[in-house]
Amino acid sequence: MGAGKTYWGIRLAQRLGVPFVDLDSRIETGERQPIEAVFSQQGETVFRRVEQRYLHELGETPPCVVATGGGTPCFFDNMMWMNAHGTTVFLNPPLDVLVARLRADPTIRPLLAGVPAEQLENHISRLLELRAPFYYQAQVVIEHTEGTDFLEELERVLCRQ
Repeated sequence: MGAGKTYWGIRLAQRLGVPFVDLDSRIETGERQPIEAVFSQQGETVFRRVEQRYLHELGETPPCVVATGGGTPCFFDNMMWMNAHGTTVFLNPPLDVLVARLRADPTIRPLLAGVPAEQLENHISRLLELRAPFYYQAQVVIEHTEGTDFLEELERVLCRQ
């Protein structure tokens, strides 16, 4: 959450001349309801199965740049599947950058619902700690440093492959 997957994914897709797919948007369109509704009405386990189905459907589409939800790589065989079907990238901004972005972002995020502002940093830190083993299975890891141009870095890395 808040790493810039959609922002940089759109720009990378434009640069590469391929479609951009936001997995969460695809799920919402296909399910005809917001992700937070699936979470609240059916629970996270059902949502993760739905998410996996939509992810696997992308294996039948032409090449594209995909932004997944932050939890997508952490469930079932999703990270292994993504590594087998494309180039995976972990954008890794520092915790303080994530917290600042998420505080400023009015987007409803089910895993942040009900988290008091004073506990946001600890909550995100715990999520990252749990998810890091999956994220670091990505084929490309781009660490955020001051002045990092993710698009330039993505192009540099992807052109080497």
